[in-house]
Amino acid sequence: MTTLGDLAYKAAMPLVRVADPDDPRLADYRELQALGQRPDPRRFIAESHLVVERLLRSAYPVASVLATESHAARLGPALAARPEVPLVVGEQPVVRAAVGFNFHRGVAACGLRPPALRWSYMSSEPCLKSSVAEDMLVSDTLARPSYTIAVAQGLCDPANVGAIVRAARAFAVDLLLLDRRGADPLSRRAIRAAAGNGFAQAIAGVSDLVATVERLRGAGATVLAATLGPRARPLGAVVRPARLAILVGSEGEGLPEALRAVSDDEVTIPMAPDVDSLGVAAATAILLHALAGARAPGL
Repeated sequence: MTTLGDLAYKAAMPLVRVADPDDPRLADYRELQALGQRPDPRRFIAESHLVVERLLRSAYPVASVLATESHAARLGPALAARPEVPLVVGEQPVVRAAVGFNFHRGVAACGLRPPALRWSYMSSEPCLKSSVAEDMLVSDTLARPSYTIAVAQGLCDPANVGAIVRAARAFAVDLLLLDRRGADPLSRRAIRAAAGNGFAQAIAGVSDLVATVERLRGAGATVLAATLGPRARPLGAVVRPARLAILVGSEGEGLPEALRAVSDDEVTIPMAPDVDSLGVAAATAILLHALAGARAPGL
């Protein structure tokens, strides 16, 4: 049976034991707790064994892992692969007090937010950095002979954002672009809804969606807007192009006219006549399944 001592010896990981929720080494967790629903421009919290393991196995920088002893031991292989990540261990009441919610999951991690996912409203600084990071991700994707790009506009519910992140990963979307006016994909709710799949999915925030869509079209992408309008073609009649961008909009208002105007075509999912629409997460999953397809093995 793996013990914490074994892990620290084999991986030379920094192992810290805490007995006080006010311990300075728990400051990241307390500060994120104090923010409530507001995102931090530099950090985020991931929780649960599965999600933290996926974070540790990703390329994301991780500031620390906070866990009870039993949960830390279960994460042994993932922790051993990241010996630079400090492991902070405490009893359940100490951990619960530090993170500020009912911590029955037993493990959390403080991750460092990549520049492409620093929303422009978080501080006065990250706008330029986010633009550079976004540009690099878009440029790399557009250089490929074939790709699928999903663009989501105005999604305010973190659970919807997380579900779309999960669907994008499931159906091998090459790049997911999210409206920076929408919900943060690195909020706790979004990460939970995505089941940690976002750590292996290329995602960037977009400030000017119309300009971005025009750029995609100019580079050779066929842009399909998901709508309920009379111009929309049934999904089954659409032939998948090699370079595809799919636009989805908010549940309340759908895609605005400005985005429909810069799209090549509109597509809709046929439904029973007495059903007005699907939820945006379910609709996006159907669209991606039909048009993107699972070109990579599932997680």
